[in-house]
Amino acid sequence: MAAVKIEGYTTVRLLGKGGMSEVYEVVNERLGSRHALKFFTYAKDDPEVRRRFESEALLLARLNHPRVVKVIDFGTDPESGRPYFVMDLVLNEDGEAKSLADMEEAGVDEETIGRWYDDLREGLAYIHRMGVVHRDLKLQNVLVGPDGHVVLSDFGISKIFDTTGDGNTVIDAVNTIVKMREGRSLVMGSIGYMAPELEMGVAASPKSDWYALGVMVYKLLTGTWCDARTDISATLDTFDPAWLRIIPKLLHANPEGRECLSYAEEREALREKALAKAEERFLKEKSRGHFARHVARYLAAVVILLGAGFGYFAKNAMQRMAAIEKQLSLPDFASTFRIPEEAGEEETDTMPSLDQFQAAMVDALVLTHDIFADLKAGIITRAKAHSQLMELFIRAKRDDLDLFAGMPDVYTPSGENDALAILLRNAAKNLK
Repeated sequence: MAAVKIEGYTTVRLLGKGGMSEVYEVVNERLGSRHALKFFTYAKDDPEVRRRFESEALLLARLNHPRVVKVIDFGTDPESGRPYFVMDLVLNEDGEAKSLADMEEAGVDEETIGRWYDDLREGLAYIHRMGVVHRDLKLQNVLVGPDGHVVLSDFGISKIFDTTGDGNTVIDAVNTIVKMREGRSLVMGSIGYMAPELEMGVAASPKSDWYALGVMVYKLLTGTWCDARTDISATLDTFDPAWLRIIPKLLHANPEGRECLSYAEEREALREKALAKAEERFLKEKSRGHFARHVARYLAAVVILLGAGFGYFAKNAMQRMAAIEKQLSLPDFASTFRIPEEAGEEETDTMPSLDQFQAAMVDALVLTHDIFADLKAGIITRAKAHSQLMELFIRAKRDDLDLFAGMPDVYTPSGENDALAILLRNAAKNLK
């Protein structure tokens, strides 16, 4: 059909359409602000389907959260007699209306998926506190905003329940029942995302939304579908270990066994656990006299486990390793290797950024622990340690590809050689 014409709004473009409605980008002629206008287009104009459309508008109007689309206007087109509502316009950084279904094939990194997951967890927690179960959570119903965060949308089959009482339904936006081949009556939803209890005719609950969230995240990570019977351990073995804590709890067959854990919190807990284990091995190897030979590969293992994004980890690791060295009366690495005071937030022509120096500190720690251990044991002199640091500085300055040849094959340097070279040069000066 032709673009809708609603008094007070100018249509810019069609954003999407479905069996029940079309969504347009519009401009409020009085305010000049841009919004999304959802117009009821169901061909048969069925009273029940129309009531569902209006119920969605009323439901979204009472919700107010950055992770949930907001309705700001509602009305009926006098020319066609069809209802419409106006809501937040959610476009990505390129100005396009994109859902997670559009992003699925783009090879999104785990950190972004983790941010989206925590966004949805936050949005679901809010609507559940407000007594709303989404009931149709799927990739197509989550929009990506310009800041890279996501927003819940399409509440057309949501259920509102009493959060202060026994959880019984107060308003059900859908009375339609889906009849399956077995003749059972099921709560409405999307096949593939529905929790096992829904397929048995049990009413939807917040925990059935959690199940759908688990299906979504697993699909974004692996590109494949799953359900409560899927053995996901082997598939997720190559991903961030935090997902092995999160996804099985979301997909638990029994609703009472489900939890919706935070990705950010689980990831941080794993970092702390890995760092504590590295410290424990650090102390054990020192006591056995194998410090010089083994500590670098233990540190490398921690770096490999934690993956990208070392800003926080590098700073935290340096502080804790310095404390251990002081405790054991080892040469003070933290005072020998110092980040230049002139390093700022941004990289310049002559000086790397503070973040680049912090990442390079991990590489320096791995490269020089043998030197400091030999110095402490009296195997080499202070002049020899200075000479070895200068050799490393020259190699880093030349971008020597074999600089980390003595590390495990899977070790990947954390920082830039420019920053590493400056750290090594200054450390050599401090030892001279």
